[in-house]
Amino acid sequence: MTGRPSAHLIELTDKQTEVLSHLARGLDQPAIARVMQISANTVRSHLRDSLVRLGAASGTHAVAIAIGRGLLPTDVATQR
Repeated sequence: MTGRPSAHLIELTDKQTEVLSHLARGLDQPAIARVMQISANTVRSHLRDSLVRLGAASGTHAVAIAIGRGLLPTDVATQR
């Protein structure tokens, strides 16, 4: 056992998925907060929770894991 969450058990909330999608497009946390019309603290909370659920070390790592497990589309960085 690797200590990583099993792929079939991982679920992200809609907000966590949205934060990771914006992160994949290159937005920083303050920009994500503005786009989503939420506070920067809420963005940090969604991102932190995503890292834990995915077993990721960073936002970039979380995006890569989410894409690899089909939780984000592979072309997320080019979508508008």
